[in-house]
Amino acid sequence: MAGIANNPNSPRQKMINLMYLVFIAMLALNVSSEVLDGFELVENSLRTSTRNATRRNEEINANLNRAYQENEAKVGEWYEKGLMVKGQSDELYNYIDELKLRIVQEADGKKADVANIIQKDNLEAASRVMLAPVVGEGKKLRDHIDTYRTGMSDIIGDTGKKAMFDIVLSTEAPQKGGMIANNWETALFENMPVAAAITLLSKIQSDIRFVEGETLTTLLTNVDVGDYRVNLIQAFVIPKSQIVTSGMPFEGQIVLAAVDSTKQPEYYLGETLLSSNMFSVGTSGVGDRTLSGKVVADGETYFYNTQYSVSETSATIAPVLMKFLYESIENDIEIGMAGVPSGAVTASLKGTGNIRQKEGNIWTVSNLNVSSGTVDVMLSANVNGRTVTESKPFTVRSLPDPLPFIAYRDADGRTRIFKGGTISKRSLIESSGVGAAIDDGLLNINYPVSGFTIRRFDNRGISIPEISNSGEYTATQKDLIRNMPTGTRFYISDVKVVDPAGNPGSIRYSMEVVVTN
Repeated sequence: MAGIANNPNSPRQKMINLMYLVFIAMLALNVSSEVLDGFELVENSLRTSTRNATRRNEEINANLNRAYQENEAKVGEWYEKGLMVKGQSDELYNYIDELKLRIVQEADGKKADVANIIQKDNLEAASRVMLAPVVGEGKKLRDHIDTYRTGMSDIIGDTGKKAMFDIVLSTEAPQKGGMIANNWETALFENMPVAAAITLLSKIQSDIRFVEGETLTTLLTNVDVGDYRVNLIQAFVIPKSQIVTSGMPFEGQIVLAAVDSTKQPEYYLGETLLSSNMFSVGTSGVGDRTLSGKVVADGETYFYNTQYSVSETSATIAPVLMKFLYESIENDIEIGMAGVPSGAVTASLKGTGNIRQKEGNIWTVSNLNVSSGTVDVMLSANVNGRTVTESKPFTVRSLPDPLPFIAYRDADGRTRIFKGGTISKRSLIESSGVGAAIDDGLLNINYPVSGFTIRRFDNRGISIPEISNSGEYTATQKDLIRNMPTGTRFYISDVKVVDPAGNPGSIRYSMEVVVTN
């Protein structure tokens, strides 16, 4: 009977084969198109995050290089380590790029494109490339990540960052289906859809750039450890302005760079000893002027000189917080004419929009339309019996896109703004939810939030969204965050806002969050 049961052509075996095929088909059908599209959204967000991290790392490397060019003997050790960090990071990053291409080619053929995957739901391609006996790349990738993580930790010698690297680039076998997987690579790539496998590899690439940046930042900081802070002492004049109006004083500050704070230098304007490093010089007429003097410190004399210009009365028409004027908001600009009271200056607008005096020399321009291109601010005032007019054109722009953030309080009770990266679980739970604003150093405009999604991934890489229909966390979202283990990564996406003109919209940017203790 046993021989009959095991016969590949027996009815029992045929039934088993048919059931296996049906099981595989059902498994493939379980990967919905919505989930696969979710992977594409996360993949795009990861690419943006990785590009930003790469640019930051390039800037740090450039700073290391400049420091090395200025002082090879002092910076040489850190510069060489920086080259090592970049080389090892690029090597691992490019290796993962090759794996991504091989997986997609396994699914779509030799002309496959990683940025445009056709068979996103293919469950076999990742397993063939990563888990095939003997030639599978999974164990090789795990060993490469382990070597890289240990190498970066050894280079910086920082126990705190080593612990962080161990979490970010962990290759321990996670749970899969409620059980501990045989190994890390099996948990990540066995029966994994191509779209999910590519997103997981992109996440590892993003983590590599993060670890690279943390390591390079530590190396750059080490350049200034010790006594390499003062190698040149010079005296400088810092004027309030190098152009002053006739009849107004030329004012500024004399400073000595890198002076010992426990010793008070002597400041001279010409040959006159000053009581402090502040000074004021009267002006008359117009033209170029020269100011010179010296600073005496520790028995050494350091000479300085600077030039400034005295000009006729001129008008000021300048934005307070920005270079351009924006539609949909009230733009504050500073308007004034030297020697003319603010109440005696009148202003008008040439083009679409309105202008009104707000307070003193601050005026507000509003109701602008970006389609008009530019507007001219026109000034008029009576100066010594004659009418003086000035004008200045401004470009009208649309508001830039807002970005999501989380406002929380630190241990000292101060409000902090989190825009992505690593944050403690406690700070997340104690925050009220998600906000949105334009805060780029020029503008500071809050946008009301009407909804957002917390998107995380289970051990199979399946996207699990939790939606809030306001700017505050739901109870489910808070429970989700509360139960997240250290090192969990999730994304805040689909943030819905209302702009200053009252129009609803969505933020395209997804904020990446890594939870710590």
